Amino acid sequence: MIATICRCSRTPGRPRLIAAMLLCLLGTLATSLPAQEALEPRLQIGINLLPAIIAANKAVISSPADTELSIYLVYDTNRYLAEQLQLRLARLGSIRKHRLLITALPLESLLETEPGNQGSVFIVEPFDDRLDELIDFARQRRTLLFSPFVGDVERGVNAGFQVTDKVLPMVNMESLKQSKIQLKAFFLRVAVKHE
Repeated sequence: MIATICRCSRTPGRPRLIAAMLLCLLGTLATSLPAQEALEPRLQIGINLLPAIIAANKAVISSPADTELSIYLVYDTNRYLAEQLQLRLARLGSIRKHRLLITALPLESLLETEPGNQGSVFIVEPFDDRLDELIDFARQRRTLLFSPFVGDVERGVNAGFQVTDKVLPMVNMESLKQSKIQLKAFFLRVAVKHE
């Protein structure tokens, strides 16, 4: 229908004006779609860094190759965003020859699970008021807890990252110790350590 309007127009430049208006409208709609949330830089960096941190976990390294690794993408209200990150992680297929079982779920459902020693949790949305509860959950179950959000590692999350002139992994040494999670020495050498 738009092409018909453009062909019928006898005013010079009108088809270009209509096309420009449509492009502006599409650009406006695209920036308001929920899919754009997955493009938030801290989430992108975090989801790209997560496999390296999981691969540095000594429990993962020492487990048999056919062991399945559980990765939980925990969210508060934005299920769609968690599912987009789930699809992105699923493209990996495996970490250190371990198959991945990736699940997007709300915090309440996560708190009812038993992730096991090789389990990992990625925080999809900030949990300001309930972060301590999530940290306690991860420590009790010896689960690696990763957050892309500023200040979470300092509050007790096991791992995240710091951005200066480059991106560096960041770990909370006390939280790792309490969770009984050991990361490889080479990884700890390059990571920013919060004591």
